[in-house]
Amino acid sequence: MKSKPLEKTRINLLPAKDKNRIARNKKRLIIFMVIAGYIVFICLMDLASFVGNGYKKAYISQLNQRLNVLKTKNILNETFESAIDKRKILLKDLRKKIELINDLKNLKVAWNEKINEIVAASPSGVWMNGLSLEKGVVAVNGNSVSLSGISTYINNLKKTGLFTKITLNGARRKIISGNTFYSFDLKALLNLVNYKYRNKK
Repeated sequence: MKSKPLEKTRINLLPAKDKNRIARNKKRLIIFMVIAGYIVFICLMDLASFVGNGYKKAYISQLNQRLNVLKTKNILNETFESAIDKRKILLKDLRKKIELINDLKNLKVAWNEKINEIVAASPSGVWMNGLSLEKGVVAVNGNSVSLSGISTYINNLKKTGLFTKITLNGARRKIISGNTFYSFDLKALLNLVNYKYRNKK
């Protein structure tokens, strides 16, 4: 007959101090693991935040690019609208000049000579935008880089003898693209007697 195997019996021979030390070590290990896990969690949160910020920066960059495109389109639209408005103004000025020529023809005045005198009277830094004639009154709209230039232009017009009276209706200061100039409006009464005298010559 076979004999029964001997049963093993475990006997804890560790003293109480060792038991307490092992228990403390286990607690420390658990605390260390908790702290390590928290650190890893914080690192993962920082990484997620960094990646998220990267996506946000890329998205903001895309928005800025779209904004620049929209700004460019807006500038182009404004440029086209400005060109259309300038064309309308030019056509209007041409019609006024045609009317002026017809009026001067009725007065039997040599228009080319008179307009040359009016233009020649403008000093450097002064230029005309428009000219019209109605019932013997010439209206001049122009620009000048300075107020003194407007005064000089009026004096020069008086010296031509073309007008009996010249009035400055207004001067407005304008700044475009950093450049300052003054837009002005003049009204001058034609010297019809002088015209007839010149034409007789």
